[in-house]
Amino acid sequence: MADIVRRKAALLVNYRPEEYTGNSTGKEECAMTMTAIYLCLTVIFASTVQAVSGFGFNIVGAPLLMLFIAPKQVISLTIFGALILNLMVIHKTRGQGDFYLILPMFAASIVGVLPGVYFLNIVDGSVLKMVVGTIVILMSIVLAANFSVQIRRQRLASIIAGGIGGFMGGATSMSGPVVAMFLMNQKQDKVAFRANLVRFFCLNNIVILGTMYVMGVMDVDVLPLISYIVPGVLIGTWLGEKAFHRVSPAVFRQVVIMVLISCGLMSVGPEVVKHFL
Repeated sequence: MADIVRRKAALLVNYRPEEYTGNSTGKEECAMTMTAIYLCLTVIFASTVQAVSGFGFNIVGAPLLMLFIAPKQVISLTIFGALILNLMVIHKTRGQGDFYLILPMFAASIVGVLPGVYFLNIVDGSVLKMVVGTIVILMSIVLAANFSVQIRRQRLASIIAGGIGGFMGGATSMSGPVVAMFLMNQKQDKVAFRANLVRFFCLNNIVILGTMYVMGVMDVDVLPLISYIVPGVLIGTWLGEKAFHRVSPAVFRQVVIMVLISCGLMSVGPEVVKHFL
């Protein structure tokens, strides 16, 4: 099934109207239309989640997009989509973020990526994902119980959180949960929480795209699909903005915890399935 839908996506990427004029059976155009609709709806859903919570675009969107698109292309596509979304939310949250807090955290995350990648090469990746996913789930449950650790030296703690997040990002591609849990522990209100997260991830997106370009690993074949995800990002961001201003702080906290638990489950679930099947 996955191979079939990926072939449909390939048709969408390589589609040239002049090649089908007068010769199309209609089935290929129908497949491409259905694929485009699915991509747009998936991006709307993922964008809404991140516009509300400040993170989650990749965690929500990537598994669904991989049904239609090869994983390598999904990485490029989701980073482009997340960058567009983050820039839009940053524009809407001008003056609400704290770059004094975010910049040291981001710098530490970049430093933490290298040992994370090295650690991945010496440890079984499947075991590592299960361990990290389990920790994220357990920590999310602790946060749901309103337990928090009092931190006096916030700047130092933010640097440590950024370093751990970068390490986990390099080892498991999951840097977001650590940063989100740190900000939640600091009892930031929903406005500051979201504003700080989108700024952190926007910087992260820019560095990743730049690195992919320099290393020549950016999949340019995915560029035609950007025209299909932009409308989804715009609609999802608009819906997320509407929802964000309507939800109470208590509901917002529950939404963030649900996204964190989803991150953990997406890390643990596939590895458990592979182990027992």
